[in-house]
Amino acid sequence: MDFQTFQTELRRIAVHVQSFAAIGAALRLRQAETQINPEIQARLLAVVEAVLPGALDRLETKQVSDLLAHVTQIIGEATELFENPDRPPAWVLRDPDTLLAWGQASRQNIRSMIALAADRPRLAAAFTGRFVDVGTGVGAMALEAAEQCPSLRVVGLDIWEPSLALARANVAASPYAARIEIRAQDVTQLDEPAAYTLAWLATPFMARPIAEAALDRLAEALAPNGYLVVGLFAMPPDKAGAAFTALRVVRSGGHIWDIADMEQQVVARGFVDVETCLLPPTCFVIGRRP
Repeated sequence: MDFQTFQTELRRIAVHVQSFAAIGAALRLRQAETQINPEIQARLLAVVEAVLPGALDRLETKQVSDLLAHVTQIIGEATELFENPDRPPAWVLRDPDTLLAWGQASRQNIRSMIALAADRPRLAAAFTGRFVDVGTGVGAMALEAAEQCPSLRVVGLDIWEPSLALARANVAASPYAARIEIRAQDVTQLDEPAAYTLAWLATPFMARPIAEAALDRLAEALAPNGYLVVGLFAMPPDKAGAAFTALRVVRSGGHIWDIADMEQQVVARGFVDVETCLLPPTCFVIGRRP
């Protein structure tokens, strides 16, 4: 590609970046119910309307919150990539707003799992016992699970202290504190045989040896008929989306799993009824302890 073409394409792509930021700004103003300069507001809404006609018309409060969390997550991640392209692979996020946005987005995983349980009675039963949330982050999935499942008790594990500090505060401020325990614990050190009915393992942030060790520990920690749910990023069908998703995983210190490989890992640890369910943005590999 010659320089002139590159420059032209860069300008075209820049419009998408600016439009994404404008949509986020409009959502932020909607959430905060903030009044700004009328001319700027009119121009801002015109941008949103030009990109996504009618997108803001019927949004409920919770939907605004979910969408804004997604925008905050993406912009925070993109900013970190731009500012630190040379850092080694690892989970390094410390900004509270970005961490909370990641957490808010992760709540959808619980909703998806509950939707899957609607026609899987044994999986539904697992939501009435004890749930270990590995990689709990700011505790968002733990809180969503406790909210959606009144009899479920939750243990959230993580080793990233900036997230754990937020998780403790979030749980303490919630109505579910009596049913949620947040632990600073490495899953590879988990030693609670047959203690849980449901386990979640977020693998995009784990190197392969860590993920394999985690699978070993969770296989022991699940009771008979307990369910393991492994979460991977769903690979977008387009080339650019798939390439960026792979970059996200590697920069976070994770391993890019082939789905068949992960299924084999689960089967090798004695799980049955192993299946893969794709509910973007997450790919779920599910298995039951016999």
